[in-house]
Amino acid sequence: MSKEEFQKIHDEMRALKTAGKHDEFAKKFAAKDAIFMGPLHDPCNAADAAKLAGSEKMAALVKSDFNVKIDDITQLGDVVIERCTITAKLPTGDKTGWSLAVWVKEGGAWKIRNSCTTFKAPIPQQ
Repeated sequence: MSKEEFQKIHDEMRALKTAGKHDEFAKKFAAKDAIFMGPLHDPCNAADAAKLAGSEKMAALVKSDFNVKIDDITQLGDVVIERCTITAKLPTGDKTGWSLAVWVKEGGAWKIRNSCTTFKAPIPQQ
């Protein structure tokens, strides 16, 4: 699988998220027993991630403009390890982050097995 092919998957994922179709996103792109980790929540499964994305708490974040650039793809049979840079235009300003995801081939489709996303934050001052 090439970067270009995975970029098309990311574009489709972004369209579902932007449309508020979080349950559809989870069904289409989350593998069985998938876990999502991020800086704003505890690790969660796909159903809980979809609920969180649809919550009032996350409304401003979900509506923000995100650009995902795939930096590296490594395929090992039916497993892909993907590293991305994320640029987000948030109400509080632009933020840069990164993600590392493990994709697996499930039912003939590529799905996220594990995903970890982080964003650059200032170092606390003493």
